[in-house]
Amino acid sequence: MNCTSRFASVWRIVAVVALGQTVQQPTAFANGGTVQWRKQAGSLLITVFTTPAPLSAGPGVISLLVQNRNGFEPVLDADVSLLLRSEASNTEIRAQPTREQALSKLLYAAPVTLAESGKWHLAVTILRNGERTDTIGPIDVAPTPAMVASYWGYIAFPPLMIMAFVGHELLLRRRPELKVKRCEIFWTKREPR
Repeated sequence: MNCTSRFASVWRIVAVVALGQTVQQPTAFANGGTVQWRKQAGSLLITVFTTPAPLSAGPGVISLLVQNRNGFEPVLDADVSLLLRSEASNTEIRAQPTREQALSKLLYAAPVTLAESGKWHLAVTILRNGERTDTIGPIDVAPTPAMVASYWGYIAFPPLMIMAFVGHELLLRRRPELKVKRCEIFWTKREPR
């Protein structure tokens, strides 16, 4: 393996690692937004969705798909209410999701405005045919997009490293004598004697 291919393989590894750091975990999407959680409660199966993706402080929508546990038919005649509570400040938000507010008429949806980011607990209460069903689950709320701008250095670092690599390789192709000298200095210091 010659010196050029050794350097190229090292830089390829650096570029792959830098690109790998920028890839985020995939998100599950559905008609009502991002799936937050799905739970069985009593005779019902409840799936909670949030929009936008990811849910951030400020305005958003919480949607629910309510189904029978046996057969998974959608429940369209329930009275649904929500209580959101912030873990950090104990702020509470109440909402009454309805099918009329949802894009899909199989869902119950309610607009909410979340005052802060962090972990929130969502309590769902469903009244149907005189039967009450309660469940609770967590929802993670991201900082507002303006707060994300403060992380610009972390976001900009991988592309800057890739540009530095490309610029370095272009300079070496223009001046081949530098490549030979650098290769000799680099590998003579590291070879065992």
